[in-house]
Amino acid sequence: MFKTIGIMTAWNQDSGVAMHSKPIVYSWLKMGYEVVIFSFIKEDFHGRVIWDEYDEPFVIRCFGTSGGTNFLDPRPFLLEKYDIFVVQDLKMLPMDNLAKIFHHIKKKAKATIHVIHENTVEGSFEPPQPPSFYAFDWDAVVYFDKRQESFVKAIYGDKAHYIPFPAYPLRKVDKDKAREELNLPKDKKIVLVYAIGGYTPYLPDLPDPELDDIHFLILTRKPIRVKYKNVEVRSPPPLRDEDLDKYVGAADAVILHKVRTPLVPLALKSSAAYQLMGLGVPLLVPSISEFFIEFNNEVLKYTDRHHLKELILDAVNLGEKTKKTLEAARKFVEEHSPEKIGKMFIDLFHKLIG
Repeated sequence: MFKTIGIMTAWNQDSGVAMHSKPIVYSWLKMGYEVVIFSFIKEDFHGRVIWDEYDEPFVIRCFGTSGGTNFLDPRPFLLEKYDIFVVQDLKMLPMDNLAKIFHHIKKKAKATIHVIHENTVEGSFEPPQPPSFYAFDWDAVVYFDKRQESFVKAIYGDKAHYIPFPAYPLRKVDKDKAREELNLPKDKKIVLVYAIGGYTPYLPDLPDPELDDIHFLILTRKPIRVKYKNVEVRSPPPLRDEDLDKYVGAADAVILHKVRTPLVPLALKSSAAYQLMGLGVPLLVPSISEFFIEFNNEVLKYTDRHHLKELILDAVNLGEKTKKTLEAARKFVEEHSPEKIGKMFIDLFHKLIG
């Protein structure tokens, strides 16, 4: 049996690793387990924004990034109590320093697990991980994308376990209240263009009489000048989960434009899609992008600006395509709920210490 789970991860920041950890950690807490989180120091972290003032009491910031300070305070790892030790995204951590104390961690923990975020280990277009990346004697390695399977199993064999990426839970936002608080028009259809981080602004051909009554709201960190009367650009302060939920809940559709088409298949994921799908608002994404290749009916995929226009009109009018998409998205979120994914991890922990 075990009581406490220690996890070394990004936390309370805008990275895909943090978005993977948060729903799982809170599912463990709901199950009655204790959790201690070891995370990046505020001076050196992986991501663009960190909300350290909102840290929960079980969070300890005690290390930096491998490409930054490479700092690691060994004391929390040696003195804190934990029965299970989980590491997220090893390549961003001070690997060499962690390796020096890993034998102590192995003595304390009944099982050690690495959640691997690599999307490939092949090809000359990406630098290989240093040898120390492969020096750790993990009891299990978890991968969350089937495209990772071939190289993870080739390296780790029977220690490799597939557990899907968790979705944020189903939730509802009061649309009228959200629009009032955000000073958005209540009498128009609103399309949110999420252009923060790796997402870029993308609009249908404008002006267009059929789209004149739609209010396009672009959220971005970069200055953008647009001449269309029905397009608004905002550069809000860093958006916490509840802030982003409000913007999405106020909209009738969301455009997530993030395109990458590598030479060979890579295990690329849109963590924003996993975060936002549970809000019941249709997501419009580029069909060519590998970030969304795993989704079928759960999102509306456009091929070009003309196709995007057609899907926007269907989405804001709740057409048949959109109704099917929202139902498929609901089922996807239920299948990838924090409770189900968190339970899969707990079952793995039991299997490892059994």
